[in-house]
Amino acid sequence: MSVLDTRQRETTLRELQNRTFDLAIVGGGITGAGILREASLRGLSVALLEAEDFASGTSSKSTKLIHGGIRYLAMGHIHVVRESARERKRVHELAPHLAEPQWLMLPARNLIEFYKYRIGVNLYEQLGQVDAPDLHFNLSGEALAAREPLLDSGRYSRACIYREYLTDDARLVMANIRAGVHTGGVALNRIRVTGMIKEDSKLQALRAKCALTGEELIVRCKGVINAAGPWVESVCDLDGLRSEKPLVLSKGVHVVIPHSSLPLNEMVLLVTKDNRPVFAIPRGEVVYIGTTDTRYEQAANVWPEVQISELEYLFSPIKDYFGVELTLNDCLSTWAGLRPLIAQRGKSTKEISRKDEIWISKSGLITIAGGKLTGYRKMAEETVDTAVKLLNLSVSNESEDIPLPGGDFSGDVGQQVSRLKMDYPMEEDKALRLIRLYGSEAWDVLALDPNPVSHGTSIVIGELIWAIEQEGATTLEDIIYRRTRVAFYRPLEVPGIIESAASATASILNWSEDQRASEVESVKTRFQSDREFN
Repeated sequence: MSVLDTRQRETTLRELQNRTFDLAIVGGGITGAGILREASLRGLSVALLEAEDFASGTSSKSTKLIHGGIRYLAMGHIHVVRESARERKRVHELAPHLAEPQWLMLPARNLIEFYKYRIGVNLYEQLGQVDAPDLHFNLSGEALAAREPLLDSGRYSRACIYREYLTDDARLVMANIRAGVHTGGVALNRIRVTGMIKEDSKLQALRAKCALTGEELIVRCKGVINAAGPWVESVCDLDGLRSEKPLVLSKGVHVVIPHSSLPLNEMVLLVTKDNRPVFAIPRGEVVYIGTTDTRYEQAANVWPEVQISELEYLFSPIKDYFGVELTLNDCLSTWAGLRPLIAQRGKSTKEISRKDEIWISKSGLITIAGGKLTGYRKMAEETVDTAVKLLNLSVSNESEDIPLPGGDFSGDVGQQVSRLKMDYPMEEDKALRLIRLYGSEAWDVLALDPNPVSHGTSIVIGELIWAIEQEGATTLEDIIYRRTRVAFYRPLEVPGIIESAASATASILNWSEDQRASEVESVKTRFQSDREFN
């Protein structure tokens, strides 16, 4: 039985306490998840400890693109763009359902802007070694109007359209964690690292506390990797030293609206009045718009508040490009995440490089900070390389590009959708949703129970079982927000499934009635706060 089976949590706690690991990773976002997979593939014994839920912070609240960051070309960050652009293809090979090629439109206001885009995209494609079928194309006039009828063709008469990759950040984290566990790693959520144990000033173990039982334990290891994202400095504090370089937290806000309010055909990159990029991305029955990029002065928070002014900032380019005047009444949901950036004197958050850095403290704590979602796999390789060299670890295997769970299929997502509909007759959008979340494992999920959680919803009972037995979900929030993703992509369904999903989960995990009611109230409160602004 999978060690990510929530019902086997006690067994995992005992394993953490009874083994000595080569590496212990602090942080279960995309960086930590990638390191877990990479280290396990090399034959190292490795444990990952996450204080909240896997991907509960930044790594479930991004713009959900595996992209090279074309705007960084203008900043001169050629290395970051080259590496990110090439990594897109590698992630696509590992998980085609979690790095899905999509066309992204760059509307231009004039010829100068149009040629600037063309030059930038050409360079971007050369750096990324883009294959011929995925090279950009240009549209104007009637052809552009036919492609994206909503675009104000009077103001934006030309567009450059190029390939980027759509992902689901939380599902990508989960796939990497499961890959690491399948190859011998150990991962546990809701277990907070509270201290570090040293011998002769060198790290030897971590103190940790289980949030569900209150149990305290010691995890012995040869080395510790700090991959805590916005909480990197807090982990450095446990080591008794400040982080080598200060972090700056940048808040990124996204707003979810009905597709009917903004019926886009393509992903579109918009430019705000202060020259920042904002994406409008259609996803099923919704379109999400983001992101902002403002300095966050408070302590790192899993759920940063969303301000009315931030939503108005995102609404402004929508009116400019499409003539659609959105209001707060259009808002179905929001999410806000914190990007951990390495401070650079005199630069605003939007100017700071997204390049990652690795630091090593006197005690041997290895910290990985900065970076982008797209480059997670490369960051993992570099971090494990550093750990192996520093700790003189014995590596039994070379890491391979083995597909992530659900990624072992040929053809594209559309072909998988067609196959799924033949085996389990359903609407196109429901089949697409399942393939995007689970890939080839969609059949395994449906085999558990293909019936909807409640009448008229797209979420099936098999997803709840899968989230608990295969993905370590411990709360209703884990399931609604980070496993099924219904809170972000199908928010209109949330009120109709909370009670029934809680009852089904309670029967699997043997919750008391008081706990079931508490879980329901927690998700209702969380979901309501996603639509309350200051």
